[in-house]
Amino acid sequence: MAPHVQGRFRAVCDRVLAGLFVAFCAVPAVLTWLEPPTSGSIEREFRRPAPEPKRPSNRAEAEAWPAQFDAWYQDHFALRPRWIRLHNQLSLGVFGVSPTSEIVVGPDTWMFTTRDRAVDVWRGADPFSAEELELWTRVLEDRREWCAQHGVQYLFAIAPNKESIYPEYFPARFDKLGPSRREQLVAHVAQRSDFPLLDLAEPVLTAKTELPAGEQLYYPLGTHWNDRGAVPAALALEARLHALDARVPVRAANAFRFEATDFQDDSWAGRLYLEDRLRQPNANAVFERAIPAAAWERLRLFLERRDKTPSERARFELTPLDGEPAGWRIEVEGGIHVHVRREGVALPRAVVFHDSMGEKLRPLLAESFSSIAFRWVPDFDTATIEAERPDVVLQVFVERALAAVSLSTSPLDTQERLAAEFAQSRTTLLAGLERLTLPPGAKSVAVPDGQGALRVDYGGSAVELPELEVPAGHWALVRVELDSPLDTALLLEFLTARFATYSRLARGVQRPLPAGEGRVLYVKLRVPGLSGRIRLHPGLAAGSYRLRSLEVRAVPQ
Repeated sequence: MAPHVQGRFRAVCDRVLAGLFVAFCAVPAVLTWLEPPTSGSIEREFRRPAPEPKRPSNRAEAEAWPAQFDAWYQDHFALRPRWIRLHNQLSLGVFGVSPTSEIVVGPDTWMFTTRDRAVDVWRGADPFSAEELELWTRVLEDRREWCAQHGVQYLFAIAPNKESIYPEYFPARFDKLGPSRREQLVAHVAQRSDFPLLDLAEPVLTAKTELPAGEQLYYPLGTHWNDRGAVPAALALEARLHALDARVPVRAANAFRFEATDFQDDSWAGRLYLEDRLRQPNANAVFERAIPAAAWERLRLFLERRDKTPSERARFELTPLDGEPAGWRIEVEGGIHVHVRREGVALPRAVVFHDSMGEKLRPLLAESFSSIAFRWVPDFDTATIEAERPDVVLQVFVERALAAVSLSTSPLDTQERLAAEFAQSRTTLLAGLERLTLPPGAKSVAVPDGQGALRVDYGGSAVELPELEVPAGHWALVRVELDSPLDTALLLEFLTARFATYSRLARGVQRPLPAGEGRVLYVKLRVPGLSGRIRLHPGLAAGSYRLRSLEVRAVPQ
């Protein structure tokens, strides 16, 4: 071929390829505008889609508009679900790798979460320090003592991660370097304390040896235990609670049987857009019930609804239908907290603090109590205990929570006790309001006693304290004086050497703040490795707060 012909041919090919590339990139955009997108596909990813940006009306909004449009378009462009599905199919089916950093994939496509440093924790690469082990032991003992002072029995239980029960399905490249945090804490408490810590890995592992062929105790495609795993855990909890309070009934394993179901429940398949290709076995526990299984199914459907009204989220009640046994009632508060009440039964009362591992335990444990309040919270909520007046308090948390949650407070730290410790301390870490970093809208004001103060119109932003240097062997004790326009709660968020992101649930302390002037609150931060700035939210409801004074002192551990 002549050089000039070859050159023209190459130019034509270049134009065709360029045109195809432009068309390939333009098709999703064109289809997006021709067919309005829906948000349903995004909700399966357990998040809300980015909202469509509004037309900017000023310079600041115009500067923010490109980023807002980009976020909206990434969530809504046409063919998005198909591209994600194709990517996930290739990642899992061809290359055998995880399509997302949130999971790791082992043999037979078993999936394991990476949240809360779960991989490092299981390997023993992120162990407790000696100081952390002592803190956990001491705070658990303080919780037991506080309960004893209120005539309540207390039990803390650890639900094992899936990889602790099925290490044979965990990716082989993650070798064990040492004991996990669960193994560390169980051994430390057994050696140093008589605290009744219950390791649920033992009964679950025992149940594993008795399983029918082809059945599992955890969802291969999910994170949590299924009914087969929850039943031996519930029986172990009942047996330990019976030892603390003989009125708690104990059931035998043969009181339960299991029926196969196609319901997939906890599965990553939907989030990966592969629910038709990735399937897992599942079975429902069948046993003699005071509260019918159909009622729990109605509850599950309600909790999964995304169109709840504000009043339904605040309070929802489930009562018996025609044909169901009477005498029970299920209440839902805040969309996640469940309270089960039964009439005319001589059984004790209970409060259960739990995380997502507690969902499967609800219908199992509810049969053993006349009243049982399930609170999905990471902390030890003394206000709930005082309001419910239970006979037993149970906390059940998955073992990866040992790496995510900081036991930063003790129920024995009453305001009177903290005020005395504060007065005795001579080591001041921060005094005054001058070094605080203020949110937008905060300004200096005068208060009736003539002293200076800060007015903070709270709408989500926080006051930031400067980074503090807490001496070794000490904790930071914060004293805050402020005016509150309404009954709310004060929140302190902190960082540690291990966690550089704020989390009000895992690394935050709340204290009730009643309405009024000159309210004084003390908060002790039992935080090994306290690092970075502390965020102070003067209240958790929108309003105008006056911060009169703030001081931080170091007190001995």
